[in-house]
Amino acid sequence: MSLKNIILTSAAVVALGTVSIPAYADTIVANQWYTGQFGSSAPSALFGPGLTGQEGTNGPVLPSGTASAVQAPATWSITLANGGSLTVTDVEASGDQFSLFTNGNLLGDTSTPTIGTFCGTDISCALANPDFSSGTFTLPAGLNVITGDLIALVSAGDFDFIVQANSNTGVPEPATLSVLGVGLAGLGMLKRRRRKTV
Repeated sequence: MSLKNIILTSAAVVALGTVSIPAYADTIVANQWYTGQFGSSAPSALFGPGLTGQEGTNGPVLPSGTASAVQAPATWSITLANGGSLTVTDVEASGDQFSLFTNGNLLGDTSTPTIGTFCGTDISCALANPDFSSGTFTLPAGLNVITGDLIALVSAGDFDFIVQANSNTGVPEPATLSVLGVGLAGLGMLKRRRRKTV
């Protein structure tokens, strides 16, 4: 087998590997609040759905406004073209704290709570109160399978979360800028060449 055939075969194998179907289909959508829950003892893997009838209310959404949460699915996955953010907050009684992961990689822990404050299911109330544990974490572009652990438990361990997708900012990537630069240079050379022939 020639070197050329080996390279072409390797490229075909790599190309086939990149079109494989991801292990998780998207189960959550951007800009939707979800209510989820942890097990009864720390640490435990997060799971959904949470407690029926305990869905969060009054959650801020982009670009402005508020929305209520819906029950979280059993598997939390979302594909983000340009990356995004994950915001998580404890609700009801303050005191629970969480660790969050995407694709098995630690995103971080929510803030340290202070026990003794009650906001009920009001998401905006919990986000605005430093007694409640909350956090916003950056998600990379591509498939994000979100998991987590309960670090501290005071009440039922239920919480609300939202994924907000980054919009395409309109700022070209470096590769796009270099192609544009080559194209403009080519146009400039073509224009200069036409001047010389006239």
